[in-house]
Amino acid sequence: MELNNQIKLLLKKIDRQGKENIAAAFLLMLLIGIGFFAVLWRLQSYSVDFCLRTLKEETQEAQEEIYLQISFAQTQLEMLAGIIEGEDEITSERVAEILQSDKDMGLVSRLGIVLPNDQILGQDGNVQESVNGITFEALAEKGSFITNVEQDNLEEDRSVLFINIPIKRGSRTEGILFGVIDPQEMYDYFEVEIFDGNADIFIVDTRNMEFIMDTLHGHTKSSDALEGRKIKKGYNEKQAARDFADGKGGITAYYSRTRDEYLYTAYEPANVNDWFVMVTVPESIVFRENAHIEKVLFWFGIYEAVILIIYFLWDVVRTHKEIHAKEKMATTDLLTNLKNRNAYEQILAQYSTELPACLSCVYADANGLHELNNSQGHAAGDRMLRTVADAFVEFFGQEQVYRIGGDEFLVFAKMDLDQVTEKALAVKEKTTEAGYHVSVGTASCEADVVAVVKLAEQRMYEDKKRYYMEHGDRRKMR
Repeated sequence: MELNNQIKLLLKKIDRQGKENIAAAFLLMLLIGIGFFAVLWRLQSYSVDFCLRTLKEETQEAQEEIYLQISFAQTQLEMLAGIIEGEDEITSERVAEILQSDKDMGLVSRLGIVLPNDQILGQDGNVQESVNGITFEALAEKGSFITNVEQDNLEEDRSVLFINIPIKRGSRTEGILFGVIDPQEMYDYFEVEIFDGNADIFIVDTRNMEFIMDTLHGHTKSSDALEGRKIKKGYNEKQAARDFADGKGGITAYYSRTRDEYLYTAYEPANVNDWFVMVTVPESIVFRENAHIEKVLFWFGIYEAVILIIYFLWDVVRTHKEIHAKEKMATTDLLTNLKNRNAYEQILAQYSTELPACLSCVYADANGLHELNNSQGHAAGDRMLRTVADAFVEFFGQEQVYRIGGDEFLVFAKMDLDQVTEKALAVKEKTTEAGYHVSVGTASCEADVVAVVKLAEQRMYEDKKRYYMEHGDRRKMR
């Protein structure tokens, strides 16, 4: 019983080790999976950080370029206004020639002068009526300034920007020199080439929430800029509005219905009126740079997962086989390859709680084993035991025969007493032919398996007694 308990403890230890190995393999798979997704997340995070740094740098450069171009145009107009102020008559042919002579004005596509009577003196020297309702008096009160997008003073269907410079003699304003900037032509001056030209640039008038320049949609229009747009998680929905109000730059990401994806965005004040410069790039472009690396990592992750799954399955099978082998070793007699006493005690416990409808028992003892070992050696005794075991297996089958002691064998057979007795006698005859003798006892029961074993054992001793009475001293083999 003590040996049986030790074997059970060994099997439990093996089973526990197997489960620990499986748990370790699963944990390793989990850690590798976490590491894989952490690398992907870090890669995407790095891409976003790199994108935002690039956008911010490009936005600052665009802001500087826009400010320089506007300031250059304004300076040129101020110089031109100074020249015109030296002329005797503002509507003279000489003034018209001056207006026509300045062809290269950068952003400015057209020059003109608003006269005190609200008429427009064009570069061709012709005087025309203004169509936008802006009066000379209103312009004179403001002095030098740059407008936001408004209706052209000569073409009703055209929206433009004006740079207005007063023409003065003394303290009296005699005209307003203006330069027209067409927002559609600003695209040629301000381009962004980052991300292979997939970025877009905007100039936003935050006072009217209107796009002055928009390379994404290709036109100017009234808009809520970033207000009311879906902001990507991780960015403050109201931060951009606060930055616009405070005149500060920043970064954000908002959903574009035109692109049907998020646009990462950097913005900076243009230092002209209430304008802000924005540069955006689609999220798909940001992560496109990672596509190849992510693909390699993905397939490497799949490869690792397959290897780990194979190892996991192999370990499960190996552990199962090891447990099965240890169980078989613990319940198998190594000499005869029969089931041993541990297996017998297990089946006895099973039959004690769940007895088959018909169960018979054979209790056998190999006569003369001790004497044979002493006279011819243990090898001879082993041959005797294997011969007896083979005889029982021949008539009862491998699964029903047990070696429960040095020279004792037991059989549980699901057959009636007559059948089991007939087979037991056949075993005796078979071993006798081989030169050995086996004492057997048989019994059958319907209620108590322990009782039937004791009864079969008792009948075996009776058979042994008859054998030694017939053959003399039990120390003799025959």
